Amino acid sequence: MRRGRRRPGGGGFTLLEVTIALFLIVMVWVSALASMRGSLRSLTGSESTATAATAVRELREYTYDMSIDQLDLLDGQSMAPVLGDGAPMPETGDLVLDLDVQAVDDSDPSTNVLPAASRTRLVTVVCWSRGRLLLEAQWLAAEH
Repeated sequence: MRRGRRRPGGGGFTLLEVTIALFLIVMVWVSALASMRGSLRSLTGSESTATAATAVRELREYTYDMSIDQLDLLDGQSMAPVLGDGAPMPETGDLVLDLDVQAVDDSDPSTNVLPAASRTRLVTVVCWSRGRLLLEAQWLAAEH
């Protein structure tokens, strides 16, 4: 049995071993950093969607007491988020709400009709932030 030669000065690591160890450490570090960036991006997206959902709820509250004629005036409008009392909603960044108000049949809301033929409206709100669609919501409003 042949024993390997020993280097004078003892048992350190070779340059190749140190290089491989450093390479592995850098690879683990880079993948951990990429994972953290993805998590932060996901967290920011979730926060934006939650803000959009709050903005839609507040807009629904704001329009709750409006007449159908007042709702019709909102058709095609883009607006900044508002609170239920009509005051500007704080900390919404660049969130924009696009509104679409369609007259629908009183007994069948899946059928569009002329505004004079119905007192029921389908309100659609699309929330945008920096050109990215965050949320779309719909509700019926009726005046009888």
